[in-house]
Order: sequence, then C-alpha cells, then structure tokens
Amino acid sequence: MEQTNFNKILITGATGFVGNALCKELTAGDFEIRLLVRNPTRPEFKTESEKTHIVYGDLLNTESLNLACADQQIVIHLAGITHVNNGNFGESRRSIVDGTKNLLEAAIRNHVERFVYVSSSLAQVANSGTGAITHYGLLKKAAEDLLLEANSNGLIEVVILRPVNVYGVGMQGNIAAMIAMIVRRRLPPLPVLNARISLVGVADLARALRLAIGAKQAIGKTYIVTDGQQYRITEIEAAIYAALDRRFPRWRTPHMVLFTAALIAGFMARFMAGHQGKGSAIGLRTYRNITHDNLFDNRAISLELGFQPSTTLYKELPKIVAKISRSN
Repeated sequence: MEQTNFNKILITGATGFVGNALCKELTAGDFEIRLLVRNPTRPEFKTESEKTHIVYGDLLNTESLNLACADQQIVIHLAGITHVNNGNFGESRRSIVDGTKNLLEAAIRNHVERFVYVSSSLAQVANSGTGAITHYGLLKKAAEDLLLEANSNGLIEVVILRPVNVYGVGMQGNIAAMIAMIVRRRLPPLPVLNARISLVGVADLARALRLAIGAKQAIGKTYIVTDGQQYRITEIEAAIYAALDRRFPRWRTPHMVLFTAALIAGFMARFMAGHQGKGSAIGLRTYRNITHDNLFDNRAISLELGFQPSTTLYKELPKIVAKISRSN
C-alpha cells in the first residue's frame, strides 16, 4: 500500500470515546498531534507525550479554526453530536453540517493536505434510500457531500470512514443501556431476537483511521468500518449474563409486549420533545433496529487499506460489563 508520510495532525473531538482511543493510537507513533477542544473545563486526554498540544476553540468560530489548522498536514474530524431528534435538529445541523463546512474552509485556507472525516453507517443508509433513514444519517451525508465536492475540485484530499456502532470500555448507546439495565435487574428477558447487526471495536476504529491518514489510494474514497463479525441480539444478551456470572433466564418476553413497550416509549418521547425540546431515542426505531438485520460490509477497507480487525465484542464484553457494573 502506497503511503504519504504525514505527521502533523489536528484532531477534533479528541476528548470523546473514539477520540481518546485515536490519540492513544497516534501518540504511540511518530506524530505531532494538535487537539481542538471546545470546553476548557472538560478533562482533556491525558498523555505523557510532549507531541500533543491543545488549542481551545469551536467549530463555529472561524478565528479559532484558523489557529487550529495552521501548519497542520492532516485534519481528522471526529467532533459532533451522536444523536439527533426533532427537538435539537437545528443545533445538530449547525454542529454536523455547518461545523464541518467551517472546518473544511479553514483547512483549505491553511493548506491542510488531507481531511479525514468520521461519518456514520447511517449516512450509508441515507445514501441508499433503504432501511431506517434518520435525521442524523441525512446530516452526516450532507457533510460528506461538502467534503467530496472539495476533493473533486482539487482543493483538499478527503477520506471518509463510516463506522458502525462502536464498542469498548466507556461506550454509550443501546448496548451500553441494555448492559446497565441488566446489571440493575431492570430489564426483563428479551424475546428471541435473531436479527444480526454489525459492530466495531474502538481500538480497531482508531487503527482504521491511522491507515486512512497516509494511504494514497484512499483519496476521495468512502469506507465502511466493521469488525467483520455478525452479532445476534439474543446472543449478545446471553453473553452479558455470562459476563455477570448470572444464569440466562429461560422464559422470554413475548414480541407483542416488546412492541407495545416501544410504541409507548416512542409516544412519550414525542410528547416530551414537544414540551421540553428533547426526548428519548427509545421507541419504534429501536424496536426495528433489534428485530431487523442491520449489517454492513467492510471488505473495501480491508482489501484496499489492509485493515484487519483485532477483536470482537465478545472478547471485550467482560471489561465493558465490569466498567458499567462499577458505575451502577
């Protein structure tokens, strides 16, 4: 694989779940890292490396973006909220689309050579027009389009990664919520759910980003990132019980009960969104996600960039469950 040697890298979203893993991956190599951090009071990524520097700024502040991009060769854009509902759609567009546009323009002004964007597999769904299309996926796709246009116009090299749901110690999302509810004994056994989903480990995603930094054949490409496995919901549930050293219940909640609960939760989420400007993500979309296959193919990044996943959810689950158990 032909590589370009880049070593000056600006990372946005470095204090987040994926950002922390990426910083650890890159500080192990010969990279000089600059972190764009929005909140000065938030605990930053801790590293002993003298090659890591922090710039405080905001994706909506041009001056701070110019300062952050100055003298950098690569921008890896991780920052942005990870969930959109009707109550925060305007804020989400500013963060995901406008923020990416501002950062892109600052990168071009400062002659940054490559822009690596961490999008989402939900953008793949939005692009295909099939499956559960979400506001988040549509916004991520809109941000991707801005970047690919700049790449096509020869303004900057662009590489886009679309990871599926990411697991690891400190993870969030539906699986983490399921673990927490099982830990607290507040989740009845789910129906038998044979729907299959794709996932990826946070350390593997960080390695995929490292590959995307210098690979010449990645320019203008969009890659799905998974760990290559297929996970069934019921098998994940059983593995959580095993990690807790508990017997997996034999009785199962009827599917109709789960559907009704999701319907009520969805109604309450819309009600709360209308009255308070926000609502829960739990509802019929969650029900669909756990009762229908949600699989993605990582062969392109594996064949073109040599990406080889090193772990699976089941290998990482004992550490994930232990962490969540201590927090509950």
